[in-house]
Amino acid sequence: MSTLSGVRPTRAFLIEMKRRIRFIERGCEFLKLKRDHLAKELTESLNALRGQRRLLNEKLAEVYEALREAYISLGPLEVVSQAKSVKKETDVDVLPMSVMGVLYPYLRVKKRPVIDVELDASLAKVARILLDLFDQLINLAMFEARTERIADELGKTNRKVNALENIVIPSYKRIVKYIEDKLEEESLDDLVRTKLIGGVLARRRP
Repeated sequence: MSTLSGVRPTRAFLIEMKRRIRFIERGCEFLKLKRDHLAKELTESLNALRGQRRLLNEKLAEVYEALREAYISLGPLEVVSQAKSVKKETDVDVLPMSVMGVLYPYLRVKKRPVIDVELDASLAKVARILLDLFDQLINLAMFEARTERIADELGKTNRKVNALENIVIPSYKRIVKYIEDKLEEESLDDLVRTKLIGGVLARRRP
C-alpha cells in the first residue's frame, strides 16, 4: 500500500510533517555523531587488542618453553604433583563500564593465585611467568568484551542511520511534497473559481 494513502492534505498536517522531519533529521545527526565516536573507539580498542594479543602470545611461547624444560628435567608425574600444591583460587568482581551508552564488563581482581610452597627452580620459573600472564589475560578479556560490544552497537547504529536516511526521511518528504502539491492544486482551483464567479457577476451588472 502506498505511504500516501490516508494522508490528510491540510496545512496543519503539512506543518506537523515538517516538524517531524526536522526532529528525525536532528536525531539522525546525533546518531551519526554516535556512529563516528563508536568507530573511533572501535579502532582504538582493536589496536590495543592486537597489541595485547601479541604480548600474550610472546609470553605464552616463553611459558611453553619453560614448561617443556621442566617436563624434561622433572618428568610429568613430578610436574603434576608440584602443580597441585599451588593455590589456584581466584575472586574477580565484574563491574559495569560504559562508552557512549554501551555497557561492557570491567574486571577487578580481588584474589589471585598464590605460590606459597617450595617449587623446583624450573617450575618456579613457569609459575612466575603464569602469574604475570594472569593480569594480561584479565585485561585481554576486558578488551575483547569491550571491542565486541562496541562493534555490535556500531552495526546497530549504522543500520539505524541508513534506515532514517534512505527510508524514513525520504518517505516523510514524499508526504510533504504530496501535501504541498495538493494544497497548490486546491489554491489554483480556488483562484479559477474566484475568477469565474467574478466574471459571471461582472456580466450580470446592469
